[in-house]
Amino acid sequence: MKTVIKITIIFLLLLWLFYDIDWYLFFTSLQHLNIIGIILTFLTVFFSDIIISYRWYYLGLFRYSFLTSLEANMLAFFLNIFAPAKLGDLSKIYYLHKKESAKIKDVTAMFLIERFFDVIILGFLILFSTLFIYPEPKAYILVIFIAFITLIFFYLLLQPKRFYRLLQIIPWRKLRLSLYQIYKSLQSFMNIKKIVILTLLSLAVWGGYYLNNFVFFTLATDFHLTFSQIFIASTLAFAVSAIPITPGGIGTFQAAFVLVLGWYGIPKESALSASIVLQFLYILPATLYSIYLFMTKEFL
Repeated sequence: MKTVIKITIIFLLLLWLFYDIDWYLFFTSLQHLNIIGIILTFLTVFFSDIIISYRWYYLGLFRYSFLTSLEANMLAFFLNIFAPAKLGDLSKIYYLHKKESAKIKDVTAMFLIERFFDVIILGFLILFSTLFIYPEPKAYILVIFIAFITLIFFYLLLQPKRFYRLLQIIPWRKLRLSLYQIYKSLQSFMNIKKIVILTLLSLAVWGGYYLNNFVFFTLATDFHLTFSQIFIASTLAFAVSAIPITPGGIGTFQAAFVLVLGWYGIPKESALSASIVLQFLYILPATLYSIYLFMTKEFL
């Protein structure tokens, strides 16, 4: 049943994107893209990939080489082209285990921490985008409330005794044991200094994402969008791409940009062509690097 629903959603999404499209305008919009802006976007994407890899390197507490961290992330980015909800990121666990003999529980803890910080930051970004669209007092209260809940969560993580008490509530012994082992690995990060550094690195990661889009839409297109407009469109694109509907967020990424840029008077054909090129630039560095690894068999 879930498969049928997904196929139906994908079909409706593609129908909405390509129905009644002016193909002449679509290809004309592609021709009008600035090659210098495209090259600069490619470079910023590669730079943001390096920042992401450094965060993974830091999550390993420098026990594994930066090159291995870079390779693991590039392969994961490549696999995410085919896997929904960024499930390709799970390959990083196997890669570190294979290349560096890392313990599965330790690398799983790294993965969970990375995902947790990304979800928290994306959640706040969505809320801030909402403030741009609906600048109402209730929205500000919601942001403050979520920030408070997040602080409580971190407080519990920093209190092992309280966390262990919560574990006792779980009736399944194997699940309790697995969570206990992961939490023991998480404890290596459970101090203020490491949390602050990891927060700053995660902000740098997301800053890199927005920089990619800002460079692309200001230098590669002639849309003349403001910073807030690019911010809102990018946030929605990142959010819907994380929904496990299509592999790599292909289709949902474009739909978000077509929808939001349409609010700002950008024709559907222009928004669609630009978003297709932008997503291609996001996956190009990882694809090239992964092809290099496959050819040299360094990934084995």
